[in-house]
Amino acid sequence: MHAIIYKLLSSDKLYKEYQLKLNNNFMTIRILAIVTISMFLMASSCKKDDPKPTEIEIKDRTKQYNEVEKDSIMNYMQTHYYVVDAQYNIKINALNPSSTHTSLWDDPDLVTLHVIDPMVDDLVYDLYYIPLRTGDNKEIHKTDKVLVAYKGWLLNNETFDERIDDLPVWMDLNSVIKAWQEVLPQFKDGTFSDNGDGTYTFSGYGAGILLTPSGLGYYNISTNKIPPYSPLVFSFKTFVVDDDFDDDTVKNADEDVNDNDNPFDDDTDNDGVKNINDNDDDGDGVLTKDEDANGDGDPTNDDSDGDGTPDYLDADTH
Repeated sequence: MHAIIYKLLSSDKLYKEYQLKLNNNFMTIRILAIVTISMFLMASSCKKDDPKPTEIEIKDRTKQYNEVEKDSIMNYMQTHYYVVDAQYNIKINALNPSSTHTSLWDDPDLVTLHVIDPMVDDLVYDLYYIPLRTGDNKEIHKTDKVLVAYKGWLLNNETFDERIDDLPVWMDLNSVIKAWQEVLPQFKDGTFSDNGDGTYTFSGYGAGILLTPSGLGYYNISTNKIPPYSPLVFSFKTFVVDDDFDDDTVKNADEDVNDNDNPFDDDTDNDGVKNINDNDDDGDGVLTKDEDANGDGDPTNDDSDGDGTPDYLDADTH
């Protein structure tokens, strides 16, 4: 269990206020970054004979995985093991010839997901994860945001990123790498309690290890610490899930009215606000959460006029 050092989640109101504050801070940082980069580019353009940026070759995705990364990931897993403490913090070490530790590859809890490449239909990746604890509370879907702590390594065990427990980050699963989208929904979030001093203790959250090929990561995109074509290793904890962006008591995953596995393109009342962010989905002036005729807290199963359309999506029913 962990005491998180910022004030968060004492109520639904605080929860959403924190998200708004976080988004506003991010926007401020983003604007400052854009201005800084623009100024730098303007200054740089005045210099003559500047070297051209290195162009990264876009390699064949199938060959890159089958001929390079598949074996390198397997070798890493066969030659490394993990150590976990009571707080589910992970260290990954190399095995030595006399070691009695169980390798990642031989871990009895290792799970392999077979994931189709987002660009090549006949390319299927092995995406690995080890559940240290799956979580005790709410399910996570690809449509949600998750408050996570994580640490990321390259296959040379060099750390490229880390979000510690006291400074977790909201991860929007709609806009992260494919590996996160596939693995985090295999877990649940936890619960929290107020310590009375401005901190909160999380318990029962999910925790695990993820190993992904670059095709489900950043592939040919290079960052400051991640070279192109880098398989990645992560440890992570799933503290809290936001599964209802608009607080209308309809889960994000259930806002997919047209049933195309994409709840971000549904707009029942055609008001320009997608259902997933619209607290009045049918535009009848009655909030979605209040169109719960049977009072069970779930407006998706109420159909007062029996026309097959739930009240919250039926503008003719109030």
